[in-house]
Amino acid sequence: MKFETPGYSEILDLYIAYGMVECLVREGVEDLKLFQMGDKYYIVVKESDVNIMDGMLDALEDMLSLHKAIGKYVSSKEGVKIISDVDFSAGANINNVYWDGIPKTLEKIKESIKKGKLFTKKNNAVPLTLMPTAGKYMPKNYGVKSGNPIKIDDFNYALAWIGFHYYTPYINILDNKATYVHIYAIKPLEKLEVIEILALKDLKKKINKYQIKTDKFFVNKKLALLYHLTHAESIGALEIITKKNFSVIGYTLEKINNNQAVRSYGEYDLSKLMDFLWNLKSIDFYNTIKFVDTILKSDIEVSTTLIDGILYDDLDAIYSAIRELKIVRIPPSIIQSILEWFRNFY
Repeated sequence: MKFETPGYSEILDLYIAYGMVECLVREGVEDLKLFQMGDKYYIVVKESDVNIMDGMLDALEDMLSLHKAIGKYVSSKEGVKIISDVDFSAGANINNVYWDGIPKTLEKIKESIKKGKLFTKKNNAVPLTLMPTAGKYMPKNYGVKSGNPIKIDDFNYALAWIGFHYYTPYINILDNKATYVHIYAIKPLEKLEVIEILALKDLKKKINKYQIKTDKFFVNKKLALLYHLTHAESIGALEIITKKNFSVIGYTLEKINNNQAVRSYGEYDLSKLMDFLWNLKSIDFYNTIKFVDTILKSDIEVSTTLIDGILYDDLDAIYSAIRELKIVRIPPSIIQSILEWFRNFY
């Protein structure tokens, strides 16, 4: 049996694909493969008859239960609103209209599934969180024209949020009157088995919010990713997924006062970064975390040089960063491990 995404855009379809996987796994599917062709993703399962709707219902119930459990109940003219720090509320949406609106939409979809009457009409506006090219806030230099948001049906809307909620890391940063949400869509570059997809869950934190004080590195999308991966993943997940090639499509949602925009859109080789962290953690787990925290909090220029050296095969940048690192007393074992990793990897 084969499932395919609708082909809206690479990022939105990626979230829909991950949502499909989550729902199928919840239905007991143990053998599936995920792969990309063009803008679409395909999931192939051995079973000939699978009810994906039951898995969707189960996933939505878990998501909405978390939202209600940790949410704040706010009175308004429209009634009581529930706003929480989960990603489909205030966690990963910079537009406050969505903070209560998206959970309510998912609640309606959940009830429609229970009644067996899921709407097929395209009524749901896709927020920037799920598709950065969907609205009017993408800068002109990305070639995206302003206009009304893309709209999709209940089925794909729910799948996209399920996929985002369970498989997509993000970081929400508050800085005085500004909010930045770095989103990291993990894109597989080859066919994945179910265990490799499920391992991605270890890279996701359900709640991931930071208040900028002295840690200015959080504003930089790549440095924030390095911090997140260092503190979020397990060695077990790294051992599984570093055997396959991934990239990360990163983009930042920015809100300053009432002005919204999409910033810093780009694609990076996640496999190299993951392999780098796995190698260091397998040698010295504690000092690897301490090393990353130290470099990020001590000098943004040096940490940027280091991560760019890892991502772009720049040996000179690696050596330059390491020379600077000695000033901040990085353990010699970590420095030696970095050099050995670079020689072995390349």
